[in-house]
Amino acid sequence: VLSCSCLSDLREDDAPPCTAENKPVIESQCNVLKSDKFKACHDLVKPEDFIQICIYDMCQYDGMKSALCDIVQVYVDTCRSHGITIKWRNSTFCPLPCPSHSYYTDCVSTCPSTCNDIFASSLCEKTEECTEGCECDDNYVLSNGKCVPLSNCGCRDDDNNYYSVSSLSVEQISACKT
Repeated sequence: VLSCSCLSDLREDDAPPCTAENKPVIESQCNVLKSDKFKACHDLVKPEDFIQICIYDMCQYDGMKSALCDIVQVYVDTCRSHGITIKWRNSTFCPLPCPSHSYYTDCVSTCPSTCNDIFASSLCEKTEECTEGCECDDNYVLSNGKCVPLSNCGCRDDDNNYYSVSSLSVEQISACKT
């Protein structure tokens, strides 16, 4: 005969570590997922679990707004995987900071134009695939993660190898095929 004795579970409950005064505020902020802005997705992706995670994380991190923004992002990404695109960011709610010479858009190409491949976005397969992010201003393209003027891009040699402006001498730049 086998007998088994188990130790009692001494772990703390998984209740969110909120104070009495900040829990109602945090719950209210997390309940944004129940708002009309996200309603188109509610039948496919229930917001309740996301709200509970949001409350827990925001309580854990003392109301840190990035915890709210992160869980809303996960909810929106889950909705997108079900074919629902939700515009949710704005200048006051979880703004996405963009570098100089770029702006936020909720649907940016997954293959943007770069100095190395200026025509990438136009040659990219035209699908519904897009993601939120920053898009370079007109006449600017990506180079090493920054939006630079087209005129600052390098060039290609006869074998179609790309050279950045910083790697070229003045003589090479003037002889370059852009």
